[in-house]
Amino acid sequence: MRPNAAVLATGMILLGAVTTILGNGCGGDDDEDRRTARKGEACMTTDDCAPGLACVPSSNGIGMCVLGVFSVPQTAKECAITECTVAADCCATQPSTCDSDRELCLADAGSASTQACVRYQTQCQCDTTRRDCENSRCVQKCTADTECTSSATGRRCVGGKCAQCASDQDCGGNGLTCQNGKCQAECESDGDCPGFERCLAGKCSEGGCQTNRECVAATRNVEATCGTDGKCIIPCQTDLECGNPKGYRFFSCVNNQCLYLGCETDKDCRLLLEGSSGSSGTSGTSGTSGTSGTSGTSGTSGTSGTSGSVLGTKQRVVCREKTTTGKTTIPAQ
Repeated sequence: MRPNAAVLATGMILLGAVTTILGNGCGGDDDEDRRTARKGEACMTTDDCAPGLACVPSSNGIGMCVLGVFSVPQTAKECAITECTVAADCCATQPSTCDSDRELCLADAGSASTQACVRYQTQCQCDTTRRDCENSRCVQKCTADTECTSSATGRRCVGGKCAQCASDQDCGGNGLTCQNGKCQAECESDGDCPGFERCLAGKCSEGGCQTNRECVAATRNVEATCGTDGKCIIPCQTDLECGNPKGYRFFSCVNNQCLYLGCETDKDCRLLLEGSSGSSGTSGTSGTSGTSGTSGTSGTSGTSGTSGSVLGTKQRVVCREKTTTGKTTIPAQ
């Protein structure tokens, strides 16, 4: 018996209606209709956040959607606090009486002249043999061993600095040699030297990483590798691995490494140090892009414990060309 065409058509219509109703009832499970979290809202994974945002976990297991890409351009400059460019910059500020004291001293006016000469020599003349400018910082210099008798660093004057020794003879034997102004035991292998220093001719000398395994050991990060410049590289995939979008210190993920992005103007650097209030007191960031406790390591932002830095009378915050490849200087250091 052949089915009636009208009955078949009616059945198809009813089936289509039921399918539509069921489909609408389950529409809430469609991924396209699922609402993603906005910035500042709760999340469990980054997939819960709107495009451009990432989920940052918290201690209670519920995260928050924050900006995932910082979009801050990189520059070839760095922030730095400078005190000097030449040794003369490190001399004390001359008092206003210097000109009159000089004239009185030259006039040879008895006791008054003698007092003026003493004042002029001690307060107005700059003795650059006792002061120097090193790495834009003022340092005191010695000229003889006798000036180091009360120094905590040593009793010998070596290169204008007080040191423990000037030669191996100063160390009294017993296997001790003079290394960088300090008496130390001779090394037999690289394992006797701290950090990435290497043992050369019985003395520890500056060096860098040589294998990926050394970097894993130094950084405690299994993804760390040894770069061609002898510095360890800790890879990253997102800017969030390098900094906090609400506590940003100009470190971002560039070419899969956490790198310091630098500065553009002196004002950028001053604001980074002091903020808009103009009072120093923000926590600084490590002067080199590296992991705390290891030398020659690059790739992590490494927050410093220094805070509340106040500029001295001769100090200036500047945005300058990078002075050393791989090194990073940031205010408050």
